Amino acid sequence: MEGVKEKLIVEVAECLRGRTDHEILEFYISTEKFARKYAVSYELEGPMHLVLDNSIIQSFKHRATKPNRDLQALSYTAFTRFVTGWSDRETYLAVTPVALYEHMGRRGNIKSADALSALEELRLFFADTGLRMTWIGFKSIEHLVSVLEAVHDDDVYLTQYFKRIEELSWKKDLEAPFGVLIPLGIAYREIPDDLPLKYFDPWYVKFVLTSRVERAIIKQSQHNPDALPIGSGPMADALADLNNFNKKGTLLGLGDVDMLQVCDGSRQYKQKAGYVLVGQTLDDTLSDVLRHRHSYVESAGVEFGTADTEHQIKGMVNFMFSKPFSEHQKRGDWIQPKYQDFMSAIVTACKKASTNSSHI
Repeated sequence: MEGVKEKLIVEVAECLRGRTDHEILEFYISTEKFARKYAVSYELEGPMHLVLDNSIIQSFKHRATKPNRDLQALSYTAFTRFVTGWSDRETYLAVTPVALYEHMGRRGNIKSADALSALEELRLFFADTGLRMTWIGFKSIEHLVSVLEAVHDDDVYLTQYFKRIEELSWKKDLEAPFGVLIPLGIAYREIPDDLPLKYFDPWYVKFVLTSRVERAIIKQSQHNPDALPIGSGPMADALADLNNFNKKGTLLGLGDVDMLQVCDGSRQYKQKAGYVLVGQTLDDTLSDVLRHRHSYVESAGVEFGTADTEHQIKGMVNFMFSKPFSEHQKRGDWIQPKYQDFMSAIVTACKKASTNSSHI
């Protein structure tokens, strides 16, 4: 391990040579976030797939011409050294059809040759990480082409739907016989459960849209001091920030919705699929959403007045003493010192780079 650690220190210090202290600090913060996210996700069981969003892909794509992008790519590459040198878990890079769609310019009518070329391009971008790349959401190039067309159709539909939502008036009278009406409840009823989507999960799209509508209601419904709107909390705020429009009218954050539906930690815990999908992004808002959605919940209850009430009570008592998260804690306890050791190497490398830079 000491050899791996020393090799990392030399590699990182050399890559950061000539960088300013501010850039070195940015590198450290970014690398630490990726490593910490990996350590948290390590608590779940199974091979780990690091699902890349377009922000990371763009950093590797433009690293040769944009110094800030190169710094981002360096931090991600440094993080992958943690995976290959400190973790014992089978780990891959992973790309979804939406990430590929965004990488290819969000266009329709993509041909098999174009898709194949884009996949090969991604392999080359990330070759230095030492991690194999896998694909999520398609089984063949032909299947990928059809999925990309479905993504494009959803892109067109959602752009128009989001615009309609933005253009509506959301001023509401929130006064109720007792207290006030809750904006989230109103928003939830406004968005249908069965949006006609071909690729995206309607539940997750509604989840995001509901938060946007909730925010609009809160902003536009401040007129009655006796019935001021009450927001549902930080996660709703983060969800509402996921999407926006650029000057050309393009819906931004399409990949963020995809990342949420693919890498939702709460859903993965419940489904126990035997593998882990870990969202990888440079976007702070998306990171915040994924953090909020990485939670484990177990519950038990008793229905009184039934024939098996006593059996239910015994089951609930057993559940209370069952330590349902003990295996997750064991895995977390194993990876934490590895994470700390890796970060100590990063700190040493950053200090060396800073000292060398100050002498240039």
